[in-house]
Amino acid sequence: MKRLLRHRASREYFKSGAWTRNPHEAETFSDIVEAAQVCARYGLSDVELALRLDPGAEDVFCTPLR
Repeated sequence: MKRLLRHRASREYFKSGAWTRNPHEAETFSDIVEAAQVCARYGLSDVELALRLDPGAEDVFCTPLR
């Protein structure tokens, strides 16, 4: 399973301090704690954690983080 950060309004994915529309380019996180730390480090807001089971699949679950 892949854990990605997604901006709620733009639906773009977090990629090394920037945003991308391509989920395959997005940064993945080992757990929720790592994702939350990145949110705090970069001052991200209006983001959600998106879970994907398969690289080609749609996001299966999203929940707001900040």
